[in-house]
Amino acid sequence: MNPALPGGALTADDGPAEGGWAVSGRVGYAFVPYGRLQQGTATAPNPGQLAIDVHLATTQATLTAPSATSLDLQLPVGVLATTSLTGDRTDRGAGDLELRVRQGLDRWLPGLARSGVGLGATVGLVAPTGGYVARSGAANLPPEAAALTLGRGVTWALAEADLRVRLPARTTMLVQLSGRTPLDHTDDDFAWGPEVRGNLGARITITPWLGLMAATDLAWRGGASEPDPFAPGQRLDSANVGGWQWTAAPTVLLSSRHGVSGVVGARVPLRADVRGNQLVPQLGLFAAVSYARTLTAARPASGPVVGTGQITVVDYWATWCAPCTKIAAALAEAAPRWPDVRIVKIDATALGEPGAPTLPAGVAGLPVIEVFDRDGKRAALLTGDDALRVVEKVDALRDQTRYAAHTTRRPR
Repeated sequence: MNPALPGGALTADDGPAEGGWAVSGRVGYAFVPYGRLQQGTATAPNPGQLAIDVHLATTQATLTAPSATSLDLQLPVGVLATTSLTGDRTDRGAGDLELRVRQGLDRWLPGLARSGVGLGATVGLVAPTGGYVARSGAANLPPEAAALTLGRGVTWALAEADLRVRLPARTTMLVQLSGRTPLDHTDDDFAWGPEVRGNLGARITITPWLGLMAATDLAWRGGASEPDPFAPGQRLDSANVGGWQWTAAPTVLLSSRHGVSGVVGARVPLRADVRGNQLVPQLGLFAAVSYARTLTAARPASGPVVGTGQITVVDYWATWCAPCTKIAAALAEAAPRWPDVRIVKIDATALGEPGAPTLPAGVAGLPVIEVFDRDGKRAALLTGDDALRVVEKVDALRDQTRYAAHTTRRPR
């Protein structure tokens, strides 16, 4: 979408688990008022009381292949309500359609995935499907709001790179760098400049259904040019286009086990430096609802495959779980003297995210240990401090098993 318009915040959606065909959809809404006129970094006089309220709804659909290649379509629809002493106007309609193809690079670099790193690269095009307001004529926009338009009348090329790093304490760091450039001039020979945007965020998973995210983005917009009306064939730099803006976006994340998730947050302007006189954004709000579904069976996540004939210990662990480290060390020490015990480890580092392994019913967090007897029946479910006593529990179960076997074999 037009980066001059509010697009919510850095996405926190991971989509369905990779390994199969999957689809996801997202519907979002953002409201941002533009009621302050700025010149450079200082507030500028606004004698005409020019203000624009932006209401923007965005529909997004994504198809993901087993190769971690995804096709993404985004179409914004909005209302721009302009008020001033000289009169009011309302612009409604669709914006420019965005098409993206993303490749998850960690799919081809398994070492990244094992270390909790996700990396992706995206290329795409923006089609001029939205209504473009020419720079001259009876319906032209105020010069201070030249960038606030649903459509920009030209095709754009875009490229993006994204990085996700899972950290301890249920935290994920997200980084995204995106850029776009126009491929032509508009019908009235207006030339937009290139644009670059960087995002940095951190997401904390509080429970499997609740998370918090703090993100910030820095957007730079290059200057534009237009024909010189007094010198045919020559061009002039546009007076009120270009500059940079720094914004923060605190967000609440909600999710369910049925593929539905939601976000609610705010966009807080921190600082801006604009060329000429421009309306700059004030405090805005956004919300979105997403749904993800796997169409074909993905490769199953590591799960507790429990057989018979031996005791099985299922250890759910995560890189951010401090007690899990102690449990892993205790199990590693005991394993050599447990020839009749099989230890299965389940990586739950991504707990609460789509595609992550699920914990046993009734369990909300780590550490968790399941112990199954020789018949494949669960003999113990250890959580919290009890999980630290797993070696003691397994030793007791082995003793019981040996005693039962000895009693069965004892002649009458």
